[in-house]
Amino acid sequence: MRALLFSLVLLLAASGEVAAAERITSFLSEVTIGADSALTVKETIAVVSEGDEIRRGIQRDFPTKYKDDKGLDYVVGFEVLKVKRDGHDEPYTVMSIINGKRIRVGSADVFLDDGPHVYEITYRTTRQLGYFADYDELYWNVTGNSWTFPIEKAETVIQLPPGATIRQHAEYTGPQGSSGSDAEVIQATGDRYQARTTRTFNPNEGFTVAVGWPKGFVTPPSEIEKTEQAIRDNLGFFAIVGGVAVSLLYYLFAWFRVGRDPPKGTIIPLFVPPTGLGPGGMRYVWKEKFDDKSAIPSRSSARRMQASH
Repeated sequence: MRALLFSLVLLLAASGEVAAAERITSFLSEVTIGADSALTVKETIAVVSEGDEIRRGIQRDFPTKYKDDKGLDYVVGFEVLKVKRDGHDEPYTVMSIINGKRIRVGSADVFLDDGPHVYEITYRTTRQLGYFADYDELYWNVTGNSWTFPIEKAETVIQLPPGATIRQHAEYTGPQGSSGSDAEVIQATGDRYQARTTRTFNPNEGFTVAVGWPKGFVTPPSEIEKTEQAIRDNLGFFAIVGGVAVSLLYYLFAWFRVGRDPPKGTIIPLFVPPTGLGPGGMRYVWKEKFDDKSAIPSRSSARRMQASH
C-alpha cells in the first residue's frame, strides 16, 4: 500500500513538473496586406515563464534572407514598430543573425515573475508577396520554426488588400519543409482568412499558410525596381563579377594596343648581306641564338681577313 501511495505521489509530482514547463500557450499573428504590397503584422504571444529560458523575456527570430530561383540572395524588409508586455511598452533590441533578424525582448536588469505573460510585437515587412501570372499570393510562416519550447495553439488572421477576395489557400504544419496539415480553417471568404492549429507543436515545429487572390489589388515592383533591389541584395557578388569583367577588358585593351605584333609591311628581298654582319652574325639573326655552326663561319671569315692583310 505504501509503495502504491509513493508511486502516486511521484506521478503527481511529475505531472506538476510537466504542467509547469515553459511553453507558448497561444500564438496569434494578425497580418494586414496593404495595396503597396507591404505587410503590417501584430503577434500576440502568451507564454508561461518558469525562470529557465524565459527569465528576462523572449526572443523572436525573423528570417529576412532567402535564395531566389537563380541562386541569388533575396532580402525582405523588416522594421519593428512597437513591443509590449502585459499591456505596457517593453524594451527590446534587434540584432542580425545568419539568415535574418532577432528581436530580444526584455531588460537585462529585470527578471520576470514566474507564471503567464503576454507579449505583443508589431512590425512592418516588405517583399513578402509572390506575383504569378493570374494571381498574387502571401506565403506566410506564422510562428517561425526556431522556438525551443512547445506551442499549444497557433492562429493567424490575414486581411487581404482592399477589394480583393480569397481565391485559394493552403495550410502546413510541422518542422521546416514539412507538408503536415494539422490545422483547420475558420474563415476563408471575402477578404478575410483565418486558420488555427489542431495540436500542440514540439520545439522547432511551426505553422505556415498560403493565401492567394486575383491580380490587380497590390502594386508589384517594376523590372527596374527588381533589378536595383537584386543588385543591393548581392553587392558582394556583383562586385566580384564586375572586378573580373573590368580586369578582362583592361587586359584585352592592352593586348590590342601593345601586345600584338605590328602588321608586316612589304618584304623586299636583299641579295647583299647587311653591312657589318659576317656569316656568324647572319646565322645568329636567322636562328635567333648562337650555336656551334655560328662559330665556324666566323673563324673562317677572320682567317680570310688576316690573309688579306
